Amino acid sequence: MRLLPLAAFAAAACLFAAPALACDTVLPPEQRDIDAPGKYCLAANRENPIRINASDVELDCRGRTLTHRDDEPWVNEGVHLRGGSRAVVRNCRLVGWTLSMVVDQYADAQLLNNTVLANGPAISVHGTDRAGGDGLKLTGNRIFYYDAREGSEWAIALNHSPAPALTNNLVAGFRGYAAIMLNRAADAQLTGNQLLDLNEGGAAAVRMEQSPRARLVHNTVMLRRGVSAKGLVGASDATCIENVFVNVVDSGFELCSVRRHNVDQINND
Repeated sequence: MRLLPLAAFAAAACLFAAPALACDTVLPPEQRDIDAPGKYCLAANRENPIRINASDVELDCRGRTLTHRDDEPWVNEGVHLRGGSRAVVRNCRLVGWTLSMVVDQYADAQLLNNTVLANGPAISVHGTDRAGGDGLKLTGNRIFYYDAREGSEWAIALNHSPAPALTNNLVAGFRGYAAIMLNRAADAQLTGNQLLDLNEGGAAAVRMEQSPRARLVHNTVMLRRGVSAKGLVGASDATCIENVFVNVVDSGFELCSVRRHNVDQINND
């Protein structure tokens, strides 16, 4: 009799888990293009890129790895969203790509819980400049630069992308110009992001160009030493609340139009 409650519990767990694991099509390792709406997933690691050329696509890599092939140096993009709307890419691991994840003229894209061992820009977005819809969402992505062979000006770059939301992302070991670059990305919301072990020699954590009304809340920036790095650049119309910057020589908080309870600390001991 004791087994009956356990069996019922297991059945209920499977029932509620099923929608999260739903997948219409397992993408073969040799297939590079997704040209039709649907839910796709990976069942194996692969050395070929993935191009999403349709709207209403969900791709779940299920923790599988997309590794750049040494025999195809001209293939730069690991995952490329091209000219559609309403796509979700989650749980992918990308290794060695020059451009790991690219969103090009694609509306309402979501990049969720991906891991990038970067060899160039990790996430590069070129939007449509048109407001509306849900906007771009980057959530829970982890980006590492410790094994990078090539330099990069930015880790995450959003261009012409109104109202993006960046939440709980991690960038570590970046040595370039700006960890996050916002260019013509008005009304951006950055919440709970961690930018760690950045370039100490004059780079910026977040650079905003023609990107008014940004909202930055609960973000953390930390460098090993305070040398000449900058925190926020171009934050003159931004709201900055409860951010923590450690060893950032020029935090940029003083330019925020609204600023409350931010921490700016130099510790070179």
